[in-house]
Amino acid sequence: MDTTLILVKTSKGVEEIKSRSFGLPQNLRALLIMADGSISLSNLLNRTASLPQAEESIAWLLREGFVESLPAGSKRPAVPASGSAPAAASAAGPATGQLTPKQMLIAMSRELLGPDAPKVIQRLEDAPDSLADLGAAIERCHKFIKLTIDENKAQQFIKAGQALLAEFK
Repeated sequence: MDTTLILVKTSKGVEEIKSRSFGLPQNLRALLIMADGSISLSNLLNRTASLPQAEESIAWLLREGFVESLPAGSKRPAVPASGSAPAAASAAGPATGQLTPKQMLIAMSRELLGPDAPKVIQRLEDAPDSLADLGAAIERCHKFIKLTIDENKAQQFIKAGQALLAEFK
């Protein structure tokens, strides 16, 4: 697989994010969310190194038509995943168009936790933007998720959150 390719959601991928139409498991949904048109396959694989079988899962998403690849250097904006304010567009950094670490953590939380996400998202939004502070917020959110939501989700959250922050170090 050419790791310089840029991954974007197809209409099928957007439909899955919007309404869970195809019933993808959480690990595939997390990868699907990150395919926002601004990240190369190489960077996506680096960010998801802690997830089991990430490369195989990405290949499956491509094969099944949930994402498509664009040549390196080309960019296509991500299609909004909900009827509300588009997460990718409204969360883009002002100068670069890229998501900040905090914004990526919030998007990951929303997808991982679904209806249980608002309390976790509020904790992330309240955290300062430094990587150290976001790391501490991830730890606090992990404990909160473990105690109030689900231990497995807590483990997924901390692994994915730490992998996201590691990309920015």
